[in-house]
Amino acid sequence: MVTQWIRHRLGSRFLVFTVVLSLVMVLPLQASAASSSTAYDKLNFANNKYYVFNNVWGQDTVQGWWQTVYHNSDTDLGWVWHWPSTTSSVKAYPSLVSGWHWTEGYTPGSGFPTRLSDNKNINTNVAYSIKADGTYNAAYDIWFHNTNKASWDSTPTDEVMIWLNNTNAGPLGSYVETVTIGGSSWKVHKGWLDAGNGKGWNVFSFVRTSNVSSASLNVKNFTDYLVNSKKWMANTKYVSSVEFGTEIFGGDGQINFSKWNVAVQ
Repeated sequence: MVTQWIRHRLGSRFLVFTVVLSLVMVLPLQASAASSSTAYDKLNFANNKYYVFNNVWGQDTVQGWWQTVYHNSDTDLGWVWHWPSTTSSVKAYPSLVSGWHWTEGYTPGSGFPTRLSDNKNINTNVAYSIKADGTYNAAYDIWFHNTNKASWDSTPTDEVMIWLNNTNAGPLGSYVETVTIGGSSWKVHKGWLDAGNGKGWNVFSFVRTSNVSSASLNVKNFTDYLVNSKKWMANTKYVSSVEFGTEIFGGDGQINFSKWNVAVQ
C-alpha cells in the first residue's frame, strides 16, 4: 500500500472545467458538509467508529485522475471519481472503514480485532446507489492478522472480499465453486497477492451471481465456510477490520450510501 500523502492538482483550468461540467451533466452532485480530494484523506463519522477513506493506492499507473470523498450525513455519504484508464489494474479503493486499515490501531468502538475462535457474529448492513461507467465493483474488504495489535506495517495473512456489484471486473485468483451463503449465491475465487519483498497474503473473493445495491450480511457465515468447510483459514486468526468500497479500474462515477453499519456481537 502507498503510505505517502499527495494533494491532487489539475494543471489546466480548462481541464477542470471540462471534467467537472461532464460530471455535473451525468451525476447529480450536491454540496457537501465535509469533503476532500486529498489522497488518503479521512472523514470520520459516527463518533469516529467509521471513516470515509480516499484510498488511491494504484494512482501511479495513470495520470489526469481525481477522486473526492464526501460526508453530508451518516445516511448521505460517498465519493466521486475520474480515472481515465482502460487497463486491468485497480487504481483506487475509496471505502468506508471500521477497524484497522494499514494504520496504528483500530477505530474506537468498532469491536475489532476479534478472534475467529471467539465465534462472534459480525453483522453488517449497506445500501447504496451507483451512477458510473467503466470498470469497477462494489465490495466488502475484510482483513485478517495473526496479531490483535496490528499496526501500519503489519502484513495481513488473509483478505476476504464480498462483491455485491461486478461491472466489467474480475477478482484475483481462480474460480473454485459456487456456494449459497446467507441465502444468496456466490462464485468463490481463491488467490494469492504478492506484495513484494517476500510478503503477501491469501485473497478469498465471494462474487454475487447477480448485482445488488443493498445487503444485510453476517461475515461469520463467510469465515465459517473458509475455516470449517474448506480448511483454508485457521480460527486463530483475528478479524482486524471490515470495509466497503469500490475497486475502480477506470472510468467516471459516483456512489452514494444511505446505510452503513458494522456490529461485532
